[in-house]
Amino acid sequence: MIGTDRWSYESRLKSVDPMAKLCVTLPSLVLCLCFDSLLAGVGTAVLFCALSAGLGGTPPRVFLRLMRAPFLFVLLGALTIFIARFDSFSEVLLGVRLGGAVYGVSAVSALRGARLVARAMGCVASVYFTVLSTPVTDLLPALRRLHVPRLLLSLAELIYRFVFVLYDAARRIRIAQHARLGYQGLRRSFSSLGALLAAVFLKAYRKSDRIYDALESRGYAGDLCMLAPRYESRRALYGWCAAASAMQLGLWLLERGTLPF
Repeated sequence: MIGTDRWSYESRLKSVDPMAKLCVTLPSLVLCLCFDSLLAGVGTAVLFCALSAGLGGTPPRVFLRLMRAPFLFVLLGALTIFIARFDSFSEVLLGVRLGGAVYGVSAVSALRGARLVARAMGCVASVYFTVLSTPVTDLLPALRRLHVPRLLLSLAELIYRFVFVLYDAARRIRIAQHARLGYQGLRRSFSSLGALLAAVFLKAYRKSDRIYDALESRGYAGDLCMLAPRYESRRALYGWCAAASAMQLGLWLLERGTLPF
C-alpha cells in the first residue's frame, strides 16, 4: 500500500460508517473556511490531529508528516500576503528598500498571512481525519449517497486503481534498470528515466484499452455499481461533530473579542 492507504486500512475507525466521519469533517471544513480566524484554524488542526490519534489510532508523527507538504505549499503561496509594499520603514517589522519603496512584513500583513495559513491547514487537517480512517473503496459509495455525479466517481475510482498499476509497473522497470546499471552517471540516469516514463505510458495506454473493452463486454453504461458493506454506526462521532463546531465558533468569537474573557 502507498500513501495514506496503509493508515486508512489500519485505522480503528475503518469499519465505521463513512457518512458519520464525513459528518465530522464537512461542517468543520465549511466553518474553518468561513471563519477568518487564526485561533479557529490552529484549534481545528490540533483537534483533528488528536481525534485521528485518539479515535483512529493514527500516530501523531504520521499526521504531522503528512501535513508538511500542504503546509509548505500554502506557505509559499502566502508569501505575497506576508510581504507587502510600504512607503517607509516605520510601518514594517522587517523589510528592505528596493528602488523608491520598502518591501517587508508588517504586523497587519503577518497577521493576515498567518490567518490564511492557519485556515488552510485547519481545512487540510479536517479532511485528513476522514482520509486516514476511510479507504477510498468505502469513501466513494459514501460520496455517491451525497449525490456526487456518478461520472466523476467512476473516473475517480478508475484513476485510483490505475495509480497502483502504474506504481507497480514503474517499480519493476526501475529495479530492472538498476540491475543493468542504468543510473550510473547523470547522462545514463536521464536516459533511463526517459525510457521508464515512455514504458509506463505505453503500459498505461494498453492497460486502459483492455480494461475499457472488459467493462463494455460486461455491460458498462457509465457507472460502476458496487455493494456497500455493513458498517458500525458509532453515534459518538456526531457528538464530536457538534463539539468541533462549538470549539471553532468559540475560538472565532474569542479572537473577535465578542466573548467576555
